[in-house]
Amino acid sequence: MITRASKLFFGLGAAAWLIGVLYGVITNGLGGVVNVISGPGAVDALLGPLTFGYKGGVGDHLGYSLLMGFAVCSLGMGAASSAFRDGNPEALAELAHSDAVPPVSEPNDLSQWPIVAAFGAMLMTLGLATEPILFQIGCVVVVIAAFEWMIKDWSERATGDAEVNRTIRNRMMYPVELPVAGLILVGIVVYCFSRLLLTVSKSGAVVAASVVGVLIFAVAVFIGTRPQIRRGLVVAAVLIGAVVVLAVGIFGAVRGEHEGEHTEEHGSALTSGGVDYFGGLAVGETE
Repeated sequence: MITRASKLFFGLGAAAWLIGVLYGVITNGLGGVVNVISGPGAVDALLGPLTFGYKGGVGDHLGYSLLMGFAVCSLGMGAASSAFRDGNPEALAELAHSDAVPPVSEPNDLSQWPIVAAFGAMLMTLGLATEPILFQIGCVVVVIAAFEWMIKDWSERATGDAEVNRTIRNRMMYPVELPVAGLILVGIVVYCFSRLLLTVSKSGAVVAASVVGVLIFAVAVFIGTRPQIRRGLVVAAVLIGAVVVLAVGIFGAVRGEHEGEHTEEHGSALTSGGVDYFGGLAVGETE
C-alpha cells in the first residue's frame, strides 16, 4: 500500500517529469510550440526529452536537467517513504514480528540547520548579483546543511533514549564535523575580510584588522568564561557574526580594490629616474 508521504513524493515526481518533458519539447529550437508539434522533427523533439536525450535533443539542458533531477529525487523519496512506511511504529513492529510497538522518541530539540540552509540560499542569491565565489560558497553551505539536517533527524529516532541518540550522532559526526567546519569557517572569514582590507589604504587595513581581531577575541573570551550562558545566546552571537562577516565580504567585493598608495608605491619601486628595472625606459619617457 502506498503511504501518504509517498503519494506526495510520487505526485511531485510525476509533475516534475511531465513539466520537464514539455520544457524539453518547447525549448528544442524548432521555432515554437506549433512547429515542434507539427514540424518534420516532431518525433525527435518528443523522443529526446522522453529518453533523457538518448534519441534526440532536450532543448535547454540546464532547465531540463533541473526538472528531471527533481523528478528522480522525488521518486526516490517516495520509494523510501513507502518502504519504511513513513516510520510508522506499528508497521515496524509488524515487520519485526513483534507484539510490542518499538519505542519512538519525538524530536524535542531545536535544529539550527534550517537557518544555516537559509543562510546558504542567501549567499547563493547574493553571489548571482556580486561575485561567483559567493554563489559557490552558498552551494556548499546548502549541501552541508541538508546533510547535517538529515543526520540529525535520523539520530533523534535511532532509539527511544534521547541521550543515546545524541551519543550515536556525535560519535559518527564529530570526527568529520570539527575539522571540516573549522577549515570552512576559517576560509570564509579570511576571504570576506580580505575583501575589506583590499578596499582601504595600507594604514586603514592595519586599523581594521586590529579592531576585528580584538572584537573576535573579546567575544570568544566572554563566551568561554561563562559556561552557564544560554545556548540560544551563543547561537544568536554566531548568527550575528556570520551576518557581519557576509556584509563585510559583500561590501568589499562591491567597492573593489583600493588603487591609492599601493599602486603608487608599486610604480615607484619599478621605476627610478625614468629607468624601468625590467629593461628600457619608463612609460612616458623618450630618448
